[in-house]
Amino acid sequence: MKKRLLLSCLLISLLGILVPEQINASAPAQADPRKPDPVVIYKVTIDGKVTKTVTNMPLIHRASVSPSGRFVYGERIGYGKADRTIPYLYDMQTKKMTQLSGYGKWSPKQDALYVRENGGIVKLSLPDGKKTVLVPAAAQYPVLDFSVSPDEQYMAFTRMDMLSSNTKVSGHLYLQHLPTLKMKKNDQYEWRSGTDEEMYYWVPNSKKLFYKTQTAYKELDLPTGLKYDHKMTAFPSYSNDMKYRYLRTTTEEYMLDLQTGKKVNLKDSVFTESYLDKIVWSPSGNQMAVEQHARTSNSQDSYMYIQSCKQVTKCGYPFGSPEKGMPGYYRLSDNHRIIGWAKDGKSYYVADLASIHYSVFSPEKLNPFNNVIEQR
Repeated sequence: MKKRLLLSCLLISLLGILVPEQINASAPAQADPRKPDPVVIYKVTIDGKVTKTVTNMPLIHRASVSPSGRFVYGERIGYGKADRTIPYLYDMQTKKMTQLSGYGKWSPKQDALYVRENGGIVKLSLPDGKKTVLVPAAAQYPVLDFSVSPDEQYMAFTRMDMLSSNTKVSGHLYLQHLPTLKMKKNDQYEWRSGTDEEMYYWVPNSKKLFYKTQTAYKELDLPTGLKYDHKMTAFPSYSNDMKYRYLRTTTEEYMLDLQTGKKVNLKDSVFTESYLDKIVWSPSGNQMAVEQHARTSNSQDSYMYIQSCKQVTKCGYPFGSPEKGMPGYYRLSDNHRIIGWAKDGKSYYVADLASIHYSVFSPEKLNPFNNVIEQR
């Protein structure tokens, strides 16, 4: 859906993962002189009721919540040129924040964090901190990114052959069967470096995997093993009951009803340049939480709104409606993000995070387009 304006290095030089209560969270290399407020997390029901929780997490720029809602994974971007992005784990019950040494993604079904560690992948179970090695580390063959299927039967990941002189085939796509840990290489391609937030997209039934290469979006059909190239500009987005697929072109924005073939128009009646910037589907059915782009601003930013949708055409604004003249929030400066749904599908979480506008970072950390260059 959206493209993150944050670049990352491919190589990772991380120590073993640190589990809760084994280490205290450490400060970033460069403290923020603004002394920002702690992260605030809102729990929003699909009917629009909001509850507020103030955490002990200052200076978190990205976040995602575990299926139970107890744990939050967060990342803090370093402010100076050489300052690294630091991953953290926060326990909403104990209010303890722990620094990790690997970048993680939540299990779709349980409170477990899949983590890149030292070029491999481990699974960290919570709250006990038990660690299981899934993909052994290899210095000359590091894992660059990964994604776990919705049914948690498979994990897709890409390794970089550091000894290869041909970059067009140095990225190797693997599928691992998680119950047995058996893995198979499925493709060789040129790794797409740059500004993309996600490199993979699983269809909700876990039968198809879409992934990005340097030149195309590709599809792997798991039942047949066949691969297809697509001329897309973004990943598809399906509701978890496979009833709808979201589509946006230069002239249209709509939900395609996959059962009837009919289009459900989504063009906004208030802001002509608006579109759905990010859709987070409910774990079941076709309810959704949405980050809506309203219009661009004059400060290299954009005005946004959060929407709660019981149905694709029945949406409300829990934090203020544009129809009532509410100004919305800034996408980068305010950095309000939907960070996940509760497991029961009755509510979702929104985090008020630290600003990621280019103006808060050191000029040496920016590229000529004012995009932040991360050290990971």
